[in-house]
Amino acid sequence: MIDLIALHTLAVSLAREAGDFALAALHHDTKVERKGDGIDVITAIDVACEQAMIDRIRARYPDHGIKGEEHGVVCNPDADVRWLLDPLDGTNNYVMGMPMFGNCITVLLQGQPVVACVHDSVQGITTSAWLGGGAWRNGQPTRIGSFPDLDRTTLSWTQGYGIAADDQFVQRTLFDLEQRFKRVLRTWSPSIDWGLIAAGHVGAFVAWQNELHDLIGGELIVVESGGEVWHNETGDLVIAGAAEVVARVREVMNL
Repeated sequence: MIDLIALHTLAVSLAREAGDFALAALHHDTKVERKGDGIDVITAIDVACEQAMIDRIRARYPDHGIKGEEHGVVCNPDADVRWLLDPLDGTNNYVMGMPMFGNCITVLLQGQPVVACVHDSVQGITTSAWLGGGAWRNGQPTRIGSFPDLDRTTLSWTQGYGIAADDQFVQRTLFDLEQRFKRVLRTWSPSIDWGLIAAGHVGAFVAWQNELHDLIGGELIVVESGGEVWHNETGDLVIAGAAEVVARVREVMNL
């Protein structure tokens, strides 16, 4: 029997420790390197935070699999229980000294998310969930709530780093959404967006070809906080949030 509460407790602890470490080093000089062929970057803080997470998970659960955004598959890739780690979500914000960054941790059981945790490092707010256990914000239950006035509702948007700046789908979609909703946030840090949705401050999150580690845990948080998640046939487009807002986004996007 998998103890989801114990996994959840560890995930929350890891997220808070990594968040505190990153925040303490925010204004220190740190080497910034380009990551891949796109516009993403990596710092020593990303690597150090992830290594600390890996060490604690392996000490507690040596048979679990671990895949980190920076280290890749670390161990036990075929394990029933696997951890997905994004140790510093919002690195581009971080290197500019912009106080909007966090981390994302997801635990999968046979490929399905059963524990999720996102942490806002600057505000010290941890939003989390486990399957069947509801969603939590700094230890208190949280719900998405309702959005009766859709014209005054705020959305969040994210996209993969490989999307070109002149991508016509993105430009057209953002234009349409901005005409129908109050605001479309582009935080460059999904850990922040998922927390805002679970707290009822943002109506829905629209993600286009985004990295899996930033999405799969957040989807669990949305469901456990009373929302719903919609994917297109390819899985490239995800809309998650309050049911009435998800429906309205789909209507605006002709989906």
